[in-house]
Formats: sequence, structure tokens, C-alpha cells
Amino acid sequence: MDYLIFSFSLMLVYIGLAQLLHIQFGMAGIPNFGVVGFWGLGLYGTGVLYLTYDVPLFIAIAMASLLSAAAGYVLALLVLQRSGQAVLAATLALSAIIATLIVSEKDITGGVQGLGTIKFPFGDMDGRNIVFMVFILIVVIALVWLSAKLRDSRMGRQLVAIRDNEELAASLGKNTASTKRWVFAVTCGMMGVLGGMSAPLHQFLVPYQLAPSLTFAVWIALVLGGKGHNLGATVGVFVTFGLFDILIETYAPVPAEQAILLPNFKLFCYGLVLIMIIMFRPRGMLGEDKPRVRARPAQAQGVPRET
Repeated sequence: MDYLIFSFSLMLVYIGLAQLLHIQFGMAGIPNFGVVGFWGLGLYGTGVLYLTYDVPLFIAIAMASLLSAAAGYVLALLVLQRSGQAVLAATLALSAIIATLIVSEKDITGGVQGLGTIKFPFGDMDGRNIVFMVFILIVVIALVWLSAKLRDSRMGRQLVAIRDNEELAASLGKNTASTKRWVFAVTCGMMGVLGGMSAPLHQFLVPYQLAPSLTFAVWIALVLGGKGHNLGATVGVFVTFGLFDILIETYAPVPAEQAILLPNFKLFCYGLVLIMIIMFRPRGMLGEDKPRVRARPAQAQGVPRET
């Protein structure tokens, strides 16, 4: 039961990360391949503050998320106005730098020996892991709701315009550079929040948790579900992480001698489904969700009223 709670809580974190990637890439067109880096800053930042400096857990999560947001803003200042390939390479490089620093700065992070143990909040309450899972669920639902509201807002329409044609949006008087920087910084900060909330789930932090596979899993889920749809990220995580990591790897009656092949089989299925999606449904399973624009009254559009 505890493992199921852990798996479901981790799936919620993946849904939150994929939802934030939907805002960055699906709406603003920013290709962030450093998701695990910003998540890892929140993860290890929370662990260091909580264990070394005795900062209360939720305050530590908030402080670590500010670190992720600051890193995102500095990176945005340096590369966000360059080509998409440059942004992709820079974010990927940042995640590799963060992973290297966590290994090398062993006096702070524990290095390869790890850092822990991080307890669940809420004291000695019975079922505190379930309560914490519900807390993560509330945060993720809030992210999904805010993402839907953002898409239908003026800011959301501006982000879509920047994604489709940034030069045209800038020619209409929009400060596209500043908008992209702040959106990127805020969403990276929220990735740090999800990283901080992952610390009690893992309890003992080790560098291998910052493997690029987390970034790839989130990207695959987003592409499968549909990068242009608000719920595409959620559906994609359910199809990938929920189906394989929870149902098949945990509950499928697979013989022990063949269980070692499951991770490779999972990657094979990911690749096969991804190829099929790209070939036959390039917009993803849910397609693209167009922003809803309210129709203006006839008088506001300059149409004379009938007499």
C-alpha cells in the first residue's frame, strides 16, 4: 500500500511537471530540455535547507523554488532570445551542470553518498503519507486549473501569438522578451516547488534521481497527450507512467526471471507509440485546444445597430 501511495504521488509530480512544460513549450514555444535540473534544484535545495539548516519543510520548499526561479530567469536573460536549438542546448547543459555540482559539492549535498533522511510533514499523524499525497494532488489540480485560465486570458493569447510569430507580436507593441523571461522564470520556480515536494517522497536523496530520463519522460508524455491541449500533459502521464510504472511493473503477473526486461520493454513501447503519434496524429492524442475568445457586442465592433 505504501508503495502504491508513493507511485501515485510521484505520478502527480510528473503531471505537474508536464503541465508546466505545456505552458513553456505548448503555449510560449520555449523548448526546455532542463526540466530535471530545475526540479533537482528544488529537490536538493529543500533537502539541504531542511537537514543542514533546520529550516521548516514548507519554508525550505519555498526558498528552494526561488532558487529554481532565479536560475530560470538568469538562463532566460542569456539565451531565450536565441534560436530554439540554442535554448534546448542551454537548458540541457544547465541540468547537466546542476547534476555535476550535486556530485562534486559533497560537503553540501552529500555527493554520491546521498543526503537524508527527509521525513513527511504533519508530525506523527497516522497516514501522513496519504495526507501529503492529497496535498500534492491539490497543488497539481491548482496548476491544471491555472493553466486552463491562462490559456483563455489575454496573457495566454499573447503567449500563443509569441509562439506562432514572435516578430509579428513584437511589431504590435508587445514586449515579447520580457514576457517570455517572466513566464519561464515562474514556471521553472514551480518546477522547483514540485522538486521540493518530491524530497519527502524519496526521503533519501542521491544524484541518480537527477537522471535525464525524468526530462525525457515528461516530454514524451506531453507529446503523446498533445502539447497544445491543456489536458494533454495529464493524459500523457497516465498513458506512460500510470500504465507502465504503476499497473504493469507493480501489479502485472510477470515472472521474476522476465521482470528485469520490463524497463527495456517500457522504453520500446514509449518509442513505438511516439513514432505512431508523430506519423498519424502529430498534434497528440487530444489535439490542440484553441483559446476561447469572447465575442464583442455588435456596437463595439463598429457594426451599426439595426433600426
